[in-house]
Amino acid sequence: MEDHSSSIRNRLETLLLSRLRKASPRMRKIGIIAGVGAMALAILTIIVLGQVLAAYGQAGEKGASYSECQNAAIQLQETSDMLTSQSRQFVDTGNRQNLDEYLAEVYGGRHREEAIQKLQKHASTNEALESLKHALVLSDDLAQTELKALRLAADGYGLTDLPESLSKVQLTSEEQSLSPKEKIGIAHHMLFGNEYNSKKLSIREQVQTCSSILIDSLQKDLDQNNTRLNLLLTLMYVFVIMLMLVVLFVIVSTNFLLLWPISLHEKSIRKDEPLISGGAQELRYLTDTYNQMYERNNFKTESLKYEARYDALTGILNRTSYDQLLYQHRHDSALVLVDVDLFKNFNDDYGHEMGDAILIEVAATLFSSFRSTDHVCRIGGDEFAVIVTDIGPENKHVIATKIDKVAAFLLDTENGLPPVTISVGIAFGDPTSTEDSLFKAADKALYATKRHGRDGYTFADEVDDDVEDTDE
Repeated sequence: MEDHSSSIRNRLETLLLSRLRKASPRMRKIGIIAGVGAMALAILTIIVLGQVLAAYGQAGEKGASYSECQNAAIQLQETSDMLTSQSRQFVDTGNRQNLDEYLAEVYGGRHREEAIQKLQKHASTNEALESLKHALVLSDDLAQTELKALRLAADGYGLTDLPESLSKVQLTSEEQSLSPKEKIGIAHHMLFGNEYNSKKLSIREQVQTCSSILIDSLQKDLDQNNTRLNLLLTLMYVFVIMLMLVVLFVIVSTNFLLLWPISLHEKSIRKDEPLISGGAQELRYLTDTYNQMYERNNFKTESLKYEARYDALTGILNRTSYDQLLYQHRHDSALVLVDVDLFKNFNDDYGHEMGDAILIEVAATLFSSFRSTDHVCRIGGDEFAVIVTDIGPENKHVIATKIDKVAAFLLDTENGLPPVTISVGIAFGDPTSTEDSLFKAADKALYATKRHGRDGYTFADEVDDDVEDTDE
């Protein structure tokens, strides 16, 4: 009976080995075809992804140009209106401050010239350039009229010690012979008359024409870029689906041609007996496959550890890490609590994407401003903490300097974000400190900063004892 069972088992093993040998070439062929197909799809996906990123970059550049043209047009008009206002107020009142502010802008601020240069940089059509040139000529004529009127008014009001730029404006002998009242009257007519208002209106129209042409052109480019971007995203979507189908085909093929025959050897594997040499070639690489699975498992484990310690949005340490680090360094460090002032307004005014971008910027600025031995953490929605290690109250100026640097950087709008201010509270640990007492001291200092108008910092030892903590 045992010999008969053994004979049946041997025949089954032979049959299974034969099946595995037949399956092996097909698996190699399928693997090669699927691998080539997947590689081709992956390469195409990478190429399309590169095009998508390039399209996003172009959209960003066009958007920046669009914004710059709009701001330049507004700046040009506001500067022109300011000059008109200052010159008219001087003619009406003789207030020397109005004259000084006018000349400071014309010969020092030069915001009008900056705005025109920005518009010229983006002017790609003759029509836009002609409108801008016409506006510039009219603007220069208007400036000459304003300077002449200012000189007449200055003489009329009997001002002396005039700036050299105004002294160079020559008056005719007839104008010099006029009485002070007549000089002021002529100056008033020059700045309030129909000719002046007509030129000013013409400048506004020419600037609006130029900016409209530029903005329309940039909007057209943005629309074309968005169309191209949508097409690329559609292609990328198709390639990803095709890649998923290839993967699905490989999985089905592997189960049907390889894994099912392997399942017939399960009994031998459970007995910890070696499999008979032969069969599918893939069986000879079980050890390598196991090792690869082991490596992937380690990678996933490390990823989970990372996610447990770091904040998903900003990439800095999270609240869990903060609690551990504060306990470790409560005696020999400073705790810096940072709140973004009026953060809810950013979400309400600009949207949550801008709010997230601001939080990322604040985190990056704090991280780059403090030492690598310090610990920057996000402990709440718009609340951050920095544990500055190995520092005492005698080095308060070091922390103050770093906070000033952070505050100045966050006010800079060159990164495309609105200006951001922060409120900060700082407390130093000592041998008797607990993590709770250190946090409460820093939080009380933070509240003192907010109570005094935000946008600043306060050290705990500078806070009056009657200041209470707040949940604000």
